[in-house]
Amino acid sequence: MPESTGLYDHPRYYDLGFSFRDIAAEVDLFEDAFRRFSRIPVRRVLELSCGVAPHMKELARRGYEYAGLDINPNMIAYVTDRAETLGLRPRLELGDMRDFSLPYEVDFVFIMCGSLYVQSTPDMLRHLDSVARALKPGGLYFLDWCINFEWCTAPRTDQTWTIEKEGVKISVQFNLEVADRAEQLARHILTAQVDDGGKKLALESTDIVRVILPQEFLLLVEKSQAFEFIGWWNNWDFTKPIEQAERIDRPIAIIRRM
Repeated sequence: MPESTGLYDHPRYYDLGFSFRDIAAEVDLFEDAFRRFSRIPVRRVLELSCGVAPHMKELARRGYEYAGLDINPNMIAYVTDRAETLGLRPRLELGDMRDFSLPYEVDFVFIMCGSLYVQSTPDMLRHLDSVARALKPGGLYFLDWCINFEWCTAPRTDQTWTIEKEGVKISVQFNLEVADRAEQLARHILTAQVDDGGKKLALESTDIVRVILPQEFLLLVEKSQAFEFIGWWNNWDFTKPIEQAERIDRPIAIIRRM
């Protein structure tokens, strides 16, 4: 029988499973956001739910200081080892995005791929307070795929892909299901079938996450009294505002620390 555990507890397989992303293009858009919307120079950046820190190397290559926060010690250990191999000195923090404090400030905060792990309105407000403590006035908070603009569509989505790299074949499936309509809770199910040179693993993890709707997000930002709303766009393109989108594809939102 294959071994069963969560994919997020196996950073190398997680890294390989999501290695299809164009990291350089993503950092290009960060820098475009800096030029368009930041009121301060950007030198130090913080990634929340950083996981394997896929942007760390590219950001360092462009002269930025990288900081990452994650709740999983396996991920922090993996990134620490990777940074040492690359000769980098990131600031890596083990902590919960819902309530954290850092001994330093940053110029830009970002969170990727819908990794906003809050489960209630108080969670979200504590999260915004935590980001506000870390982010300098005038700095941006960039949220990728964290606001749900498709609340009126089917409640379940399935995405499946396969990666073969470094002698490993990994097939990943992400499912999104409704967990509690009244509480706006969704169930994120991430499964993977791994064949590592004949060693087979069946990996699965489930997280319950609060669905944040657009107008709710605006009200929460206003209630925080620490941010101003800048805008939201479709398909990672600042020329495609959400309001004009016929089909939603990887939306982003930006707020700015006041």
